[in-house]
Amino acid sequence: MSTASGDGADAGGDGASSAVTAPAGRRIPPASSMPWVRNLRRFVGTGAGLGSEALMELETKRILLEIFKERQRKSAEAGSIPSFYKKKPEEGSISSRVQRLAKYRFLKKQSELLLNADDLDAMWVCLRENCVIDDATGAEKMNYEDFCHIATVCTEQIGQKCKRFFSPSNFMKFEKDDSGRIAILPFYLYVMRTVSLTQARIDMSELDEDSDGFLQPHEMEAYIRGLIPNLAQLRDMPTPICSNVLPHSCTQVLFLL
Repeated sequence: MSTASGDGADAGGDGASSAVTAPAGRRIPPASSMPWVRNLRRFVGTGAGLGSEALMELETKRILLEIFKERQRKSAEAGSIPSFYKKKPEEGSISSRVQRLAKYRFLKKQSELLLNADDLDAMWVCLRENCVIDDATGAEKMNYEDFCHIATVCTEQIGQKCKRFFSPSNFMKFEKDDSGRIAILPFYLYVMRTVSLTQARIDMSELDEDSDGFLQPHEMEAYIRGLIPNLAQLRDMPTPICSNVLPHSCTQVLFLL
């Protein structure tokens, strides 16, 4: 009896131990491979069945994303709008030095493209040698063929810098007679005024210290002071009188501008 009971106990013990160790040997599959986990994630991703707080958070994110995309679109469209304000570089900085050097080279290049006094004299000679005299008025005139021929002669004698004055649009600016001819004197005066105005702009730009396109009162005084030696009536003005007149002249010029 005791032996049988002992064997039964041993058998029962072995069965219990095998029952305990069997689940420990099984591998639990990952959560991502379980169908119910995939279905739950798919259900949550749609937003259905979520609480009011979760739905509100999703809606807030959607609205913020739309606002962000709208601002990006407006920023891309506003990229073509020019900036009306640019911060000036600090005095002595690298950007300030580079700006001054670029400005100096640009103004030097523009000055080299201008016609000087000798070039203007040579152009006037070419105009007079290749024009025709109007029998009725005695004025010196040229038609478009003469205009193109004079352009070729001037380009050979003066260079390419005079070629821009001999464009078809410039020829059409002047009054023509019945034969389609223009007078050479108005054309020559137009060239002289253009050269003079361009030279004045270059001189003013050289005095513009901060390169903002505007002259301060002291910069305008320096410009007027540079013009005095070229004016016959003011050339011999005493220095004390000149110093007193310059501020008033500068004020009047700025007022007229």
